Amino acid sequence: MNYENCNVLLFGHNENLEQELARAGMPVEVLKDSGLCKGLGNALAGSEAKLFLTLRAGDGFSAADVLKVADALLADASKVYLGERVLPEKKSLPQNIYGFLSGIEAKDITTSLYGMSRDVLETISCTKTKDRAFFQNIPLAARSGNIAVESVPVEASANEAPGWNILLSTGKLYQVFIKFSIAAFIAYLVDIGTFYVFQKLFSGMDDEFKILTATVLSRILCSIATYLLNRGAVFNSNAKSTGAVVRFVILAVGQLVASWLLVWGIGSLLGGGDAVNTMLKVIVDLVIFLASFTLQRDWVFKESKGLLK
Repeated sequence: MNYENCNVLLFGHNENLEQELARAGMPVEVLKDSGLCKGLGNALAGSEAKLFLTLRAGDGFSAADVLKVADALLADASKVYLGERVLPEKKSLPQNIYGFLSGIEAKDITTSLYGMSRDVLETISCTKTKDRAFFQNIPLAARSGNIAVESVPVEASANEAPGWNILLSTGKLYQVFIKFSIAAFIAYLVDIGTFYVFQKLFSGMDDEFKILTATVLSRILCSIATYLLNRGAVFNSNAKSTGAVVRFVILAVGQLVASWLLVWGIGSLLGGGDAVNTMLKVIVDLVIFLASFTLQRDWVFKESKGLLK
């Protein structure tokens, strides 16, 4: 395979690796393992290559690992490819939390071996980040741009599995979830506020029908606000409107039914009562809220470019 168009950006010096990659016909540019964003910017300015691979010289990757990621990139340059080192098979709690927040299922979050197009690299090189979080932010930046991230298993082994540091090194990991929570709070205010207004508007009705009408109308407006906020401000979705609306309605109805059945079912087992049911609803709705986050990100507002995986 012709690797002339794949420019390797090697952070740090590894003479053997450089020579092996050069023999494979792959251009290698050695950069300082500090000031990574600035280094990438300079590398881009001095190269006309369309495809790039990044890695740290001291991470234990072989030339075969780099070529494997390059092969995937050459086959389809629309994705970002992550060279996933050998790690313990069972995911740790930090890895599971990272996967929940990011929507990225790769186990090797701290890898430095990536393959991507020039357009993606230009976007990432403009991202403000500290060196220690630079490589970890690459898949997060790709996610923000609705670009699929795909793991490519390689032979290199990581010295240790990712720990709690992957949750502490970058605030970008939490941005989408924080925006999702703010959007949910705004929608809640819309729900409560419009419920009060509709009660005033339909004050001539009997209480039973007045509350039902106000509840239904306020819930509709709340759902519209939730959809618009999550589609535009939270997930930056380009998904087709009709399909996204249908999926959102299905999810909203499913959440309502699930909340009712779980509170009623578990409450009955515990003897029921207003206090018990209220506490159950708080817990159940929190679980549903967390599940809704992943379902909206990975299903309702799924991009045409595919899910991050």
